[in-house]
Amino acid sequence: MSVLRKSLVLVLGCCLLLGVSAQAQSREAERIRILETKVSQLEGLIYNLNQRVSNLEYQNPPMPPPPPPIVEVACMTTDTGYNKVFLGKGRTKLEAEAKAKESCGNSVNAVYCNGAVKCSDPAQDRLTQGALCVLTDTGYNKIFRGEGRSSVEAEYNARKACGNSVNPVYCMASVRCETF
Repeated sequence: MSVLRKSLVLVLGCCLLLGVSAQAQSREAERIRILETKVSQLEGLIYNLNQRVSNLEYQNPPMPPPPPPIVEVACMTTDTGYNKVFLGKGRTKLEAEAKAKESCGNSVNAVYCNGAVKCSDPAQDRLTQGALCVLTDTGYNKIFRGEGRSSVEAEYNARKACGNSVNPVYCMASVRCETF
């Protein structure tokens, strides 16, 4: 009986072991099937997304990047003979200064064009959209205003407006400027 019992235990143990092994293989196969399904779904989603991107690019081609902003320096000088103001603009401070003095020399005798030059600072002016300056002449107390891309350009426009209306000698008063 013990041999029969041992054989029965051995047969049942083998069946149980085979069942567990088959069940483990079955679970492993099920996990592989699920992973394959998910990968297939991801491939489909990537394909659809790629098609949408291609359609968008075909309908609206990507815009080229904007060109870098042009840096412009403005310099103003006042002649020492007639107190007229002159403006010069350029890519560098030296170029703008030279144009201001050249403009002065074309209008009055170049001997009077060696006065101080006031220039804008592109690094500081980049942060503003423009400037507005107000000047009250010392002869008639008239108010003149000027606008520009920089404080120097706005001051020039205010002094130029004053010099066109009254004698430029009266336009040497201080100017009040604000940026916006």
